[in-house]
Amino acid sequence: MFFKEPSSSSFVLKSGIYKLNPSMDFSEIQKELSSGQQEFIVISLPEGLTISKIAAILENNKICPASDFVAFCHDSSSSLFSEFKIAGESLEGYLFPDTYYFTSGMSVQSATRIMVENFFEKIKGVRGLSEKSPSELFEILTLASIVEREYRIAEEAPLIASVFRNRIKNNIGLYSCATVEYIITEIQGKPHPKRILLDDLKIDNPYNTYKWAGLTPGPISNPGLIALDAACNTPSTNYYFFQIADQGAGRHVFSTTFEQHKVNHNLYTKD
Repeated sequence: MFFKEPSSSSFVLKSGIYKLNPSMDFSEIQKELSSGQQEFIVISLPEGLTISKIAAILENNKICPASDFVAFCHDSSSSLFSEFKIAGESLEGYLFPDTYYFTSGMSVQSATRIMVENFFEKIKGVRGLSEKSPSELFEILTLASIVEREYRIAEEAPLIASVFRNRIKNNIGLYSCATVEYIITEIQGKPHPKRILLDDLKIDNPYNTYKWAGLTPGPISNPGLIALDAACNTPSTNYYFFQIADQGAGRHVFSTTFEQHKVNHNLYTKD
């Protein structure tokens, strides 16, 4: 059986990834291979994930091995660090949460570059952020990563950022449970805790904001635009404390003094 060789004018083989099946005849295969349509794997990465959680999603979707992705994101000798002037020791915080179109088996370098390039493109939409120096950006990004893990309602993100900035200014610990959770899950490699215990607050680690004042050594998550804007354009307030007021809605109440905070704690904490 012979097939007529397709002429160059009727068939152009275009690079891509295609799905073919045995039931397709020659003309259908030819049409598919000349369509140029890619078979993408759509991945949605929500705000607040860490490198390891993103890695697990990529592996589960057969994009690339999780261990390879984690290793590459912690390799500060990578050209990405010098190219984008990344001040941290890893890419934690620089992997922008978004919907991505990846291909199966793509290299970790390619997948990571897409996310990092997207980060630097998206921060252009945050007033004043893209003009910051690498060290200033890293500091803002670190604060934003903590705000991301603490806020639930968008309009409260700037207020939470203001609490943290006021505490940093006065050398008061941030007292963020999110940073302790990061130690437990990302540094110690333990399962996500159902609750933070008093013993957890005593963990001797620079990421423990109950033991050490100031920001953590680096980001604890990959924040979105709301948290980034809150950390970059933080409003001036007199707040030093916030307390959950509505667990279901994720709403907080803010206070200036510890006495007010204790009252709020008694009002909104239930047995």
